[in-house]
Amino acid sequence: MVPKHINCPSCGAGHDITNPGIVTIVCEYCDNAIYWDAEKVRSAGEQSILPEGFSRLYRGATGRLKNRRFFVMGRVRYSFGSGFWDEWFLEFSDGGIAWLTEENHEFALEKRARAKNLPPMDRLSPGTQLTVKGIPFVIEEVGRAECLGMEGDLPIAVESGETYAFADGSSPDGKNSLGLEFDRDPPVLYLGQWLRYEDIRMDDEGTDW
Repeated sequence: MVPKHINCPSCGAGHDITNPGIVTIVCEYCDNAIYWDAEKVRSAGEQSILPEGFSRLYRGATGRLKNRRFFVMGRVRYSFGSGFWDEWFLEFSDGGIAWLTEENHEFALEKRARAKNLPPMDRLSPGTQLTVKGIPFVIEEVGRAECLGMEGDLPIAVESGETYAFADGSSPDGKNSLGLEFDRDPPVLYLGQWLRYEDIRMDDEGTDW
């Protein structure tokens, strides 16, 4: 693909889009969020600057995830009131993409999925059991999430301060993860797998991990 070149509406800095799925870019020069589509480029205003935090990952990092090479394209941080989690957007060398969710140094590799007859939020609470695509899950948390900020290139349009209702769960065997977002009807479903430490190998892995 020939890169698409756009200029930041705020500071004029140039940016090249190499992944056709990217719809949001946070300008590295002025921290302005840029929404792009085939017809127009518009500004969403300055975003909160996210600290690197205590994580193995960072924007621009490279490594291997279960023997697939990846590049960290961007990150979104969400708050759930008593804490926060990060969602890292990965692009693989084979052209695939995925979200790597990190909370308290625990990682789940998730992809958007489709399923029929997903329950509404008011029917979910911690401990609720449900089966999705033949996999049993137990809901662990239900609440509202607020976007605290973002960085890099992302395949979604999101703004700092934006909120949505969510529910998260895991399979009883601890292998699979589930995420439901209720800002749309029907809810948006994400299914994934919990990862072990050795599943992620960073190219610049330090000795602190």
